[in-house]
Amino acid sequence: MIQLSITATNLNAQSRSAQSIINQRIVNVDQYEFYDGDLETFKVEMGFGSAAILEQLKHFQVLGQTIHHIDLVYTDFPKGANLKALNLNRIKEIEQFFPILVQNPLIKWNIIRQTDCQTEAAARTFFHGVIIYYEASSSKEFLKEVATKLDNYLPEDPSKIVAQKIIDTMSKPTINIVLNRQKQWTNAVFIVDLTSSMIPYNSQIALWQLLNTDKGVIKEIVMFNDGDSAPIEAKIPGKTGGIYHLKSINYQAIRSESRKVCHNGLGNNDQPENDLEAVLFAIEKNPNASEYILIADNDAPPRDMELLDKIYRPIRIILCDTDKGILPEYLEIARKTGGSVHTMKEDIVDLIKKKEGETIIAGGKKYKIINSRILVVN
Repeated sequence: MIQLSITATNLNAQSRSAQSIINQRIVNVDQYEFYDGDLETFKVEMGFGSAAILEQLKHFQVLGQTIHHIDLVYTDFPKGANLKALNLNRIKEIEQFFPILVQNPLIKWNIIRQTDCQTEAAARTFFHGVIIYYEASSSKEFLKEVATKLDNYLPEDPSKIVAQKIIDTMSKPTINIVLNRQKQWTNAVFIVDLTSSMIPYNSQIALWQLLNTDKGVIKEIVMFNDGDSAPIEAKIPGKTGGIYHLKSINYQAIRSESRKVCHNGLGNNDQPENDLEAVLFAIEKNPNASEYILIADNDAPPRDMELLDKIYRPIRIILCDTDKGILPEYLEIARKTGGSVHTMKEDIVDLIKKKEGETIIAGGKKYKIINSRILVVN
């Protein structure tokens, strides 16, 4: 279900290895006590001295869960024995089935050694294995709805005629309209919000590319999902992760990666997104692109506006779902970077020329620049 793509790089701030987890400081306890609180738990029991756990993991539904932390528990028996290789294999078995649980550095692991066992018989009565502590953020109905949306908007192998029909039936083909309007854009890195609420919009990237492969507009794609279902308290601006780099831009590659990135973020249960972290990543990966185009959700403000001063390239923002106006943060990003904002109905350009105290009319609303910030004027 969650697989690594050959054509893409998954960057969760910095991807973590099983080796880095096993090198953590070991916590010693007499005997492990299971947490009795608000979090759900999934226990993966391992035989004494064994790392075989895959059959049990098949019963854990990682999609839609916010993973808070994972405890790896073992006993100090034989006393003083070095069990690092065994525990490393246990972590790698977890990674084999659910890479995100190991590779996402925002998911905390604890290595816990039980010391109150003097004989092998006693050691065998202790719990050995992995306990996943999580919050069930999404219902089965929601997960089914997301799967249906992905299948409807991104069928497996559509012809160009089918792709055009899908776009024609969309109530808000924002991205398609803007890209057809901005014919001067070329050699662009697209930075795309792949959270589930954006499926009707972000799916348009793959469909548009299928219909316009020869135009040379899309050079590479960076996708982001605000942290790969990490808990809110772990989302630090600039280090939230859930960022993926796609160099292969044919329909099948975009479809496959879009589904994976969206799935990996289904456990997110807060609104803001790590837009600017993804923008900085895109610029670092491809500093010579002609354009940087952010596909953003107007219902979700960036969580990391403090990163704006680090961006020195014009950012073009295709803003989705702007019926009720435009979030001022996106106007501010465009103004400070010398970029622009594009909606289904209008192109808002030359914001960089606006001075302190001036008024901006955009999306049917009035904004004013006050203390270098763009604010809504009531």
